[in-house]
Formats: sequence, structure tokens, C-alpha cells
Amino acid sequence: MARNPDSKFLLLFGSIFGGVGSIIAIVGIALGISTHSYLSKMVSTPGTVIDNNLYLSTDNENEPTNYYHPVVKFTPKSGKMTIFVANVASNPPVFKKGQQVTVLYDPKDPSAAKIESWLELWFLPTMLGGLGSVFATIGGIAIVKSCWRS
Repeated sequence: MARNPDSKFLLLFGSIFGGVGSIIAIVGIALGISTHSYLSKMVSTPGTVIDNNLYLSTDNENEPTNYYHPVVKFTPKSGKMTIFVANVASNPPVFKKGQQVTVLYDPKDPSAAKIESWLELWFLPTMLGGLGSVFATIGGIAIVKSCWRS
């Protein structure tokens, strides 16, 4: 029995949407597992935001946009003061100059430290996992509907 054009479209749409969504969700889950693993071997210590590095970018309409990366100093157990630039960027700056933060670092590589914040640690895994799950669900619904219309 031949499928009607609507069910063919729904099957194609659902397969692509569901496939891409599944890949994005899997990446989000993998990042979450990686973050969890990272946290299990990290040491916590106080740090201080000493600056906010300005990063210039352009938005979709080629308008200039400013983002700020916090620059943090801390002293690991080794006793050697370490300075790092956080991966997270925002506008306005999330952290103020002089603000005390909790720093997580690997004793084997203190320069790869992170600020202990939901935004720096969990935003990307949550966003990708959630968005991917929504896409995969929409794709799955489209596939099921294509089967009902055939």
C-alpha cells in the first residue's frame, strides 16, 4: 500500500527532526556526565574576581555586542597564585570586580579551573539535553502520525 504525500512528509520530517534532536540530547547528556565526572575530582577553594575581560562580537544584524568573561585569581593548595579567565560570558557581567567566588580546580592542573556556578557548570548540558529532548519528541510524534495516515 502506497503512502500518501502527507504521511511521507511527516515521516521524513519526523526522522530528521527526531534524529537531530536525539543527537543534540545525547551530546547534552554526555556533557552532563562529563561535568559530573569533573566535579568528582575537583578541589574547592575561595577566589576573587579581579576583572571582567571585554569580548566584542556581533549579533544577527551585525550590531556590536559586548560580553564579559570574569577573570579570577585564587591560590591552590600548592601555594602558587593562579589566574584564569572563566569560560562563561555575559552582558551585563555576572560577577563584579572584587566579588568572592568559589573556584573548582584539578590539583594536577589548577589553570583549568572553573567558577562554581550553575551557569558555568550546568547551563550547556541542560540546554542541549532539554532542547534535544523536545526536538526528538516532536520528531517522534511526527513519525507516529505518519504511520496513522498511511
